Amino acid sequence: MKVSKEWLSEYIDVEADVYELSERITRGGIEVDDIIDYTSDIKNLVIGHVEEVRQHPDADKLNLCRVNTGDEVKQIVCGADNVAADTYVIVCQVGGRLPGGIKIKKAKLRGEVSEGMICSLDEIGIPTDYVPKEYQDGIFIFSEDQEAGAPALPAVYLDDAVMEFDLTPNRKDALSIIGAAYETKALYGGDVVHPSTDLTETGDQVDVSVRNEDSEAVPYYALRVVKDVEIKPAPTWMQIRLIKAGIRPINNVVDISNYVMLEYGQPLHMFDYDQLGSKEIVTRFAEEGEKMTTLDGKERTLKGSDIVITNGKEPVALAGVMGGDFSEVTEETTNVIIESAVFNPVSIRKTSGRLDLRSEASSRFEKGVSHEFVLPALERAAYLLETYAGGKVQLGYNSDGALDTSDSIIKTSRDFINNRLGMHLETSEIEETLSKLGLETVVSGDDLEIHVPSRRDDLQIPEDITEEVARIYGYDALPSSLPKFETITPGRLTDEQEKHRIIRHQLESLGLSQSINYALTSKEKATQFTERKEALRLMMPMSEDRAVLRNSLVPHLVDNVVYNTSRQQKDVQLFETGRIFISKGQDVQPEEVEKLAGILTGRMNNTDWLGSHVPADFYAAKGILDSVFEKLGLTDDIHYVPSEGYPEMHPGRTADITLGGEYIGFVGELHPKYERDHDLDQTIVFEVDLDALLAVKSGTIEYEVLPKYPSVIRDIALVADRNVTAGTLVDIIENAAKKHLIDVYVFDVYEGENIEADKKSVAIRLTYLNKEETLTDEAVEEIHQPVLEALKDEGFALRG
Repeated sequence: MKVSKEWLSEYIDVEADVYELSERITRGGIEVDDIIDYTSDIKNLVIGHVEEVRQHPDADKLNLCRVNTGDEVKQIVCGADNVAADTYVIVCQVGGRLPGGIKIKKAKLRGEVSEGMICSLDEIGIPTDYVPKEYQDGIFIFSEDQEAGAPALPAVYLDDAVMEFDLTPNRKDALSIIGAAYETKALYGGDVVHPSTDLTETGDQVDVSVRNEDSEAVPYYALRVVKDVEIKPAPTWMQIRLIKAGIRPINNVVDISNYVMLEYGQPLHMFDYDQLGSKEIVTRFAEEGEKMTTLDGKERTLKGSDIVITNGKEPVALAGVMGGDFSEVTEETTNVIIESAVFNPVSIRKTSGRLDLRSEASSRFEKGVSHEFVLPALERAAYLLETYAGGKVQLGYNSDGALDTSDSIIKTSRDFINNRLGMHLETSEIEETLSKLGLETVVSGDDLEIHVPSRRDDLQIPEDITEEVARIYGYDALPSSLPKFETITPGRLTDEQEKHRIIRHQLESLGLSQSINYALTSKEKATQFTERKEALRLMMPMSEDRAVLRNSLVPHLVDNVVYNTSRQQKDVQLFETGRIFISKGQDVQPEEVEKLAGILTGRMNNTDWLGSHVPADFYAAKGILDSVFEKLGLTDDIHYVPSEGYPEMHPGRTADITLGGEYIGFVGELHPKYERDHDLDQTIVFEVDLDALLAVKSGTIEYEVLPKYPSVIRDIALVADRNVTAGTLVDIIENAAKKHLIDVYVFDVYEGENIEADKKSVAIRLTYLNKEETLTDEAVEEIHQPVLEALKDEGFALRG
């Protein structure tokens, strides 16, 4: 909402300048997002009287104008088509300045002296989109006689600054100049002066009836008829005020409708009486599939939740959103019907959102209009049509429905307010503060009964009253206090937060960058890297690419890598932690599971000057995961099991991951076809159940003294079938060793010459240590021999 200081001053007298006022309003709870000062970049602007206009001798499109600027008559060269003798215009004199840093100097144009500049509205700071049609291709000409040489800005109501309110949805009352005046009154005191509605009724009784078929759709509808209006430009002051509020002037009838909406926050609509097609207006919900053409020329297919204004037969307007094309006010209009109504806010919001028809009117209707201003706005519009369009206001008005203008009542107490504010306000102070807001208070001892007018129907509970007292009394006045020491608890991370941080730091230290992706994905990607073939679909997705909730983090990580590699970034390592959503049926709350996923491609730890790097392969990904599991103290409970994986995974280079025997995820290489389809080189992905990792409670770290005695190492090479995992061999060794075996490490796997085609050689290093004494060869042989025999019994031969 843009609030002109000049316009606001008409309704409440406030001496503060706009900068002090905006600061006070912001501290009171309504943020002033910007101030548009129309005087800041302008200097030496006066009213000029054009006495004579003649053709430039050497330029067909230029005119030589004799302009009286008060002290003297100057020659000014002007190229505007609408410049004419005996008119009053805006002149920027020599030495003056215009917005955009333009400085006016004495100059020669095609040999003729020009001592100043005759200005258009956009040249003095009015945005081109808001300039009235009659001035878009020319200079501004005053419609009334002015005083030559007088300052020009006050004459065009631009000796002003405009505050732009950044309103929260609950403060609909400030979507009007009167609402801003009440807010100013609350901060500065004074009285709010309402605009004049002193109209004169003439002619016949209003002959257009009103009927609301559904009170849920339209609780109240009222109309007046004004005849014999003359369509012409609105007065300058009204046009400029509309422009400062961000609305382009059209003609006096349309402008009056918009002007009253800005005054009261009550949108109106003007119908052409003679084009309505009947002598009745009927409001109702639209029929499903019903069609109508709106003012923008588009045919709209309506839904049963839309509200329409009809002539008893067909829609003439989409209630609260946009009028129909055949009943709009045109240059030929002579008789007008003024509509002022209350519409169902939810219906207006759904209709304007579905049809993408957001307007100043719909934004007010969807928040709910103030009942107390519905009829005053109707009277005000009729008065302005009588005054500035020459209209004759017919006797009375017709309406249907109930208009509840009574105050709502909120009961609270002095102690309730003080306890929540930590203050010690007297009842009289609270009453005085609320009276500034225009809220009448009935006091009974310490109890308060507050009467709330409909313009502030956002106040509904005692806590709302407490907040109003705080913001008007002054947030700076609220006392500050320290908490009691016995209630202070030391701040620390929870176990889950600590583990999250450990995981992130570990992955980042290994060269992976964190990625954050949408939880919404396409239906196709929701079935990848998961056994689930269904996903929870949004009722109103923004696009098909964001239509369902994800079942896996991996598809979007693949997209991230594709995006990078297509831009010559071939070495990419990413990870993401986030939730997936397991559908339990469309009407059932989905199960949310937090996952950790990663993706590797290209080279890792690349050191160009040493010519070294680590390839992004299965073992690199497994090593990264192992380091995370080690940081979490889970190494002994983690196992990798060869797996075919999902269709998107390489069937021979994928492993399932188990924690304590339970499946928690997978790691492996993407299927070659999937890589080709996405134009990727060898790429490795992993995904594990982070909730399962975090659920395991951290154990106690135990420290040991460094051993005083040397360890003994034995290396063995075993011939085994290719399908036997190294983990199987390690398990046999650990089970067979009775004591002193402290480490088993696979350091080589060989396949090729001197090894049968279906066999492989696995080299394993065993480390023995006796913490009490030095191990002799005989002692090592005694505990090593059972290991060799256990391997032999399982069918594994030692390779010579």
